[in-house]
Amino acid sequence: MDWVVEAALWLNRRLPRRSLERRESDHAYAEWEYTTGRAVFETFFGTARLKEARVLDVACGPGGKTAWYAESADWVLGVDLERHHLVAAQRYAQARGVGARLDFVAADAARLPLRDGSLDAVTANDSMEHFADPKAVLAELARVVRPGRSVFVTFPPYRSANGAHLYDYVRLPWCQVFLSRRALGTVVERAVLEEERGRGGDDVDGRAARIAREQLEFFDTALNEMTIARFLELVRLEPRLRVRRLRCVPPKVRWLEPIASLPFMREYLTGLAVAELERV
Repeated sequence: MDWVVEAALWLNRRLPRRSLERRESDHAYAEWEYTTGRAVFETFFGTARLKEARVLDVACGPGGKTAWYAESADWVLGVDLERHHLVAAQRYAQARGVGARLDFVAADAARLPLRDGSLDAVTANDSMEHFADPKAVLAELARVVRPGRSVFVTFPPYRSANGAHLYDYVRLPWCQVFLSRRALGTVVERAVLEEERGRGGDDVDGRAARIAREQLEFFDTALNEMTIARFLELVRLEPRLRVRRLRCVPPKVRWLEPIASLPFMREYLTGLAVAELERV
């Protein structure tokens, strides 16, 4: 018996479950994005920053945040690699009544089909930790935004409590820090199986095995282990960008923010890194 795995599972069972309703459809996920994206941008940047602007939303997904940007901006372009996301995003924009101010294109954020300095603002929300070549992406974002204008970035640091992005089933904070990859794989497989058996239905074991594979594949291939220190170093290496503001926001417990801003502690206590970069 692996006591580390058993202890992790014991604690995982006692932590509150997260709702998976947003995963039920592209529309449900877009609705969740719309609500959370609006809250984050209003809180940390302010809606006025988008007023009458030409905006790029990088890695727009099914378009929830993109549609909200279009409610304030003059025009928004959503970019994503997944074409099915763009179809869902266009449908969501039409439902929100902002389709006329939105365009979507399938493109790599590291190779944008846009002219130099053609945009007033760029947003990259919950995406910096996923880019295969974040250095190239930052260079492209700097290229397409006008001098004096901003790139708005938010992302959960890799060593944060939920940095593993496995929270749909593994609620254990810092699981990617405390567990080896082998132990983490076992915890994911068993946590998913327990959850799916609780839901019931047909072929529970087969369904759980598929979900666990998807979760672990995402962990292994879709995360670039972006830390705050690495992000700041990448910005420093891009001569067209400078950090105008950086906030290290702890999850839920906001009184921890002064501690979370300390260079060592911020990697572990920050739930969301919020940065405004200026094109210089």
